[in-house]
Amino acid sequence: MARNQLGGAPDLLRVPESGEFTYGTIGESREVYALVTYGRIVGITRQTLINDDLDAFTRIPSAFGAAAADLESDLVYSIFSTNPNMADGNPLFHASHANLGTAGTISETTLAEADRLFGNQRGLEGRQISVLPRYIITPPGVRSVEARKNVTATTPNAVAGVNAFANRLEPIEEARLIPAAGPDPWFLAADPSRIDTIEFAYLEGQQGVYTETRSGFEVDGIEIKARHDFAAKAIDWRGLFRNAGV
Repeated sequence: MARNQLGGAPDLLRVPESGEFTYGTIGESREVYALVTYGRIVGITRQTLINDDLDAFTRIPSAFGAAAADLESDLVYSIFSTNPNMADGNPLFHASHANLGTAGTISETTLAEADRLFGNQRGLEGRQISVLPRYIITPPGVRSVEARKNVTATTPNAVAGVNAFANRLEPIEEARLIPAAGPDPWFLAADPSRIDTIEFAYLEGQQGVYTETRSGFEVDGIEIKARHDFAAKAIDWRGLFRNAGV
């Protein structure tokens, strides 16, 4: 599927008395991705059904639902970790996108740098846009502790002790972001109602895992099949930020 992004409206120009309105244009770009079908079949023998002390028949569909939810999270957070290319040929987090911070811990200094980068982002029409981070996303551990310390309101006895970012960012802790090696990175994301960030999609009419069963013939028992159509894609880098950590 193709996901079109519309730029902002053109600048409004002064119309003098008896003057004519002039035409402007709205820029657009496009990110393309496709739904992928995921699925699995589980067989349950007649003997298991007869001796179903574990209530397997009724628990498997809900287990498939939990597996589908895990899959969705895996795909969404893999975008942060794998840094895929965008339609312009550059990775999601890239210097040309002005959404990479100077590697460091989460502090007032690094958050201020990120704030400035967000503030300097420009839309498709080249005009500065008003986008501010809302979420700070970290793996559990030291980055998560730093995040919570920097966004928690305190009652200091001196100006130097004020948390400048208190209540401005909402912490999100995600174990999928733990790197295989190296320092823990951290991320910021804007409110998706303000600007596109990462989008996920389902097949129309099936917003969740679909299961069906059939009875066996050659072998007594039943089979339960789960099918899930899902995709996730970064749509706009302007609402996302990465710091590699130290």
